[in-house]
Amino acid sequence: MDKENKKHHCDCGCEHEHTHDEHCDCGCDDCNDDIVELTADDGRKLKFYFVGTIEYKGKNYSAFEPAEKIDGIDDDDLIIFELSGDDEETADLLPIEDEGLLNEVFEEFCRVLEEDELADEAASLEPDEK
Repeated sequence: MDKENKKHHCDCGCEHEHTHDEHCDCGCDDCNDDIVELTADDGRKLKFYFVGTIEYKGKNYSAFEPAEKIDGIDDDDLIIFELSGDDEETADLLPIEDEGLLNEVFEEFCRVLEEDELADEAASLEPDEK
């Protein structure tokens, strides 16, 4: 999954897609909607794009991509955590220690994201109802 240049359409009035990063200054609210700040074990605050949450084998997992340059993490890396707790907003993010499980969850995220992209593409092809 390559999202090195995170692009989306925003409502800043310029009618074109932007490539947004941590230094984006277009002023639109959409630029920071999916950015979350996570605290590393050493206390550093790191910014990530929230990709989504899925359920896999009875547990919930959330995925993130770096929204800023972070040592040891590539721009297109997908960081996946197991959610501990019922509320996505307040759940603890637990690292996935089992490499096999991590690979399974990654593959499931890829499948879900691909389905979402295909659904969006199909919806854009549907004729407008009048």
